[in-house]
Amino acid sequence: MVMSYGKYGYQLSLFLFSYFGISLIIPTVYADEGYKGAESLGWASVGIGLLANLPFVIYNRIRKIPASIIGQSVIRELTLIYKPMLTFHITLNVIGYAVGALHGILLIEYLDSISLSLAIVMSVLVISGILLRYTSSRNLKIFNRLMHGQALLALLLVVLHIVTAED
Repeated sequence: MVMSYGKYGYQLSLFLFSYFGISLIIPTVYADEGYKGAESLGWASVGIGLLANLPFVIYNRIRKIPASIIGQSVIRELTLIYKPMLTFHITLNVIGYAVGALHGILLIEYLDSISLSLAIVMSVLVISGILLRYTSSRNLKIFNRLMHGQALLALLLVVLHIVTAED
């Protein structure tokens, strides 16, 4: 017997699993002395972001290789896993965004211009990514694709944030 999750059941179950996983992390943040727990949330956000984006970027680069080079069967296999890869990418990025936001809220007293810029850019990337996935208007998709393509700016801001963060 095959169990069906419905149209968005898989995404919902992955989101709920991740939500409860994050809620288990939060007490350890308050249990640590000082801000080490809040800082570890920042590193967790960076790790989740890398896990969410590197495989997806590599996957998209491989998909753009011509079929004459990698073969028609590989193209067919890559096409079949596009939706699960996209779901994985979206879900982990939303989770990483939530963990990063919690990190920022706990360390709000150390807010500087780079951190604020990072929060704004990450918010725009998450919102544009969700709209890109779940809207159907052609013009809105073009606009969101342009907005969502600014990931290099986010990477630069993450690096600047890490380098300039106070110890």
